[in-house]
Amino acid sequence: MSKGVQGAVLRLLRAETFRLRVKSTMLECGGLMKRITFSSPDELPAVLFEPAAWIRLWFRTSEGREVQRAYTVAGYAPDRSTIDVSFYLHQTSGPAAAWAQRVRSGAMLDVSLLGSRPFHLDEWAKGVVLLGDETAFPAVRAILASLPDDIEARVLLTGEHDLSAFIPTRQRTDVHYLPVQRATHGFERMLRELDDSRIRDRAADNRVAADELWHCWAAGESSMMRAVRAAAKRSNVLCEQKPSTRSYWSRHRVI
Repeated sequence: MSKGVQGAVLRLLRAETFRLRVKSTMLECGGLMKRITFSSPDELPAVLFEPAAWIRLWFRTSEGREVQRAYTVAGYAPDRSTIDVSFYLHQTSGPAAAWAQRVRSGAMLDVSLLGSRPFHLDEWAKGVVLLGDETAFPAVRAILASLPDDIEARVLLTGEHDLSAFIPTRQRTDVHYLPVQRATHGFERMLRELDDSRIRDRAADNRVAADELWHCWAAGESSMMRAVRAAAKRSNVLCEQKPSTRSYWSRHRVI
């Protein structure tokens, strides 16, 4: 089946392609997500085993077209023979969530790999600020699992559901949930509190370095990501004025 313009563009850009087979499935996060374990007849690309790496999966729509959707690699087997992808089961399902709801072991998916930018922590960062909704939740968990023990983490979850109870326990980590309408203000408040704490530490101890800054990673709805970037630009506590942000979906676009 033709993959249309999206497929043609990816072929032109020489995207790597391969197939995945569904090995097993399980519900998680109180049934809000479905975790699917995939294997491949070929060796899986090494980039998939880096934190928050993502792949383009191809799904058939109700009209018979094929469309691609990007999903984070949520985990993998120690021997790297399989990868896991967690699907948020939207109440109004797009083609990907609809596929995940009914899929059984043995099903196959085409995969394209292009543009995946895994999470890399700035080497001088004191800690990391993470923000995400349900669609970004698998990436948030993957990033937290990759952090060294001495790195602090501040996590702000948002969306329609509070998934904070499903974040694994980790020292030096604070996790909070806010509904969508309050999340941007909560993010701005978090940055102000970190900046105030940095100023107090420097005043109390001259040995506290001026460059003890925080790395920021955020993903979710596109308009929220624009607000995140604007708030980051006004902050003095982040390693860079352009944080790592990913617009996973738009509330104004049917997916």
